[in-house]
Amino acid sequence: MGNENASTVQILTWFLIITSILGVGARGLTKAILVRSVSLDDYLITVALLFAIGQSVAVSVEAGHGYGSPSDPLSRSQATRNLKSEYAASLLYVASLGFAKASVVALVNTLTPIRSHRRATYGLAIFLFLWAIIGEIGTAFLCHLPRPWDYLEGHCSNDTIRRTWWNYFESTNIITDLALICLPIVVIWQIRISLSRKASVCSFFALRSTVIAASACKLVFWNNTQDLQKPGHNPWTVTLCTQIIQSLSIVSACFLYLKPFLDSVESGFIRSDDIRRRGTNEYHRHHTATTTGGSSTTGSAFSTKKHARTGSQSIGLVGVPHPRHITTVTANDPPDLDAGSQHSRTHIIKETRTFAVEGSANEQ
Repeated sequence: MGNENASTVQILTWFLIITSILGVGARGLTKAILVRSVSLDDYLITVALLFAIGQSVAVSVEAGHGYGSPSDPLSRSQATRNLKSEYAASLLYVASLGFAKASVVALVNTLTPIRSHRRATYGLAIFLFLWAIIGEIGTAFLCHLPRPWDYLEGHCSNDTIRRTWWNYFESTNIITDLALICLPIVVIWQIRISLSRKASVCSFFALRSTVIAASACKLVFWNNTQDLQKPGHNPWTVTLCTQIIQSLSIVSACFLYLKPFLDSVESGFIRSDDIRRRGTNEYHRHHTATTTGGSSTTGSAFSTKKHARTGSQSIGLVGVPHPRHITTVTANDPPDLDAGSQHSRTHIIKETRTFAVEGSANEQ
């Protein structure tokens, strides 16, 4: 990669990180307006963005110190800065991916109270945690101490180990992204909403397939690289794929909180987390009563239903109809014994009144 390609890497790196910042900002703004709450997944995606910003800075520094310029021999100081920047960028890249994936798992966990689904999300969360920890340790100590960033001058065993390590990491990255697509689809498919709405919601999670495509491209370019033992000789396509993977991992998580997604789940299963935090699965009622010569009772309910017989559960914002019993009471005077008399009371105008008494039946 010559100087022209180094400039291309810098430009696209900053374009992608700005896209990630705008994505997280749009997500936060939309959620603040429509949901008005902050949850664990928001903190996780914010941390992922911070790591991504640091990684982008490291890549820019790397590109600015002769990265990918085999025709121009690097000085020892340039090579050292290059290697340290590459080392830092790799560590931050792994951390950013880990937190971005954890954000999606945290969101999926709020979509369902079903025990089996939540166990699956916990299992995936543990797997992702171990995957990220192994990734950080493996990347940090890929070369020998005390100069783990220096894969020159015999600090790394050989070229094969580096190639094998990153093949492992990106392959498992693809596997975890597949899990982050399949698990939400399984959860959503058991929610009692229309088929079109299910397809709409699932399509947002399926957007993560773009990350898988970028990871596959990176593997192809990485394995076509002939010499990995020289600083800056990684093809610029590998660097770009790395930046694209990182950006798409963050942005695809932000898509899940843009307004079209929230409209698709307007039936309420996102709000089920709020119901669960209030500690009840029963109906929540609010009744108002007024008495102005009569009485009336109105109410509404939002519910999370459990079907004990089938073992299935459905989550939804359900408007519960209120059956009403109407009793008509007619008030009239008793028979007038003086109907034929000329007494003054017989000239009083009499009125028959009918009262309708409405009552809401108690839901079980």
